[in-house]
Amino acid sequence: MANRDEPVNGRGSVLSILADGQLILTNSLGITIWTTKAADSTSLEVTNLQLQLQNTGNLVLHNSKGVVIWQSFDAPSDTLLPQQALTMMSSLISRKSQDDYSSGNYKLFFDNDNVLRLLFQGPTMSSLYWPEPWLTDPGQAGRFWRGNSQTINT
Repeated sequence: MANRDEPVNGRGSVLSILADGQLILTNSLGITIWTTKAADSTSLEVTNLQLQLQNTGNLVLHNSKGVVIWQSFDAPSDTLLPQQALTMMSSLISRKSQDDYSSGNYKLFFDNDNVLRLLFQGPTMSSLYWPEPWLTDPGQAGRFWRGNSQTINT
């Protein structure tokens, strides 16, 4: 969900593809609410752009040569879909409740040591939820250390 903590009203909101390969979401007043980074036009051909929702659930912006300029799988929110990767550069953040999709209190991420962790971040405190904070060796929890390219594929 783009801008999940301040979603736009569906009426009058517009999703546009700019000439530089950037996706932009504006609300009914024309105010930019969410945007992707501009494509590197020196290395990508940004002509004949297409936005495609794939069967996997990945929303992909690509050029006429099939080069991916932006994809939603690179910015997960609270759910991993099949074939989506969770990497050192991404994290999952829970939603507040079943009906409220805004950011919740739990964050699943890889720490600086490439250990998958679940963190509780409440309004007044933050605490490591999993694995147990007293574990200094992830092997104690059936986990192991990895190199710099830790990725989970679903």
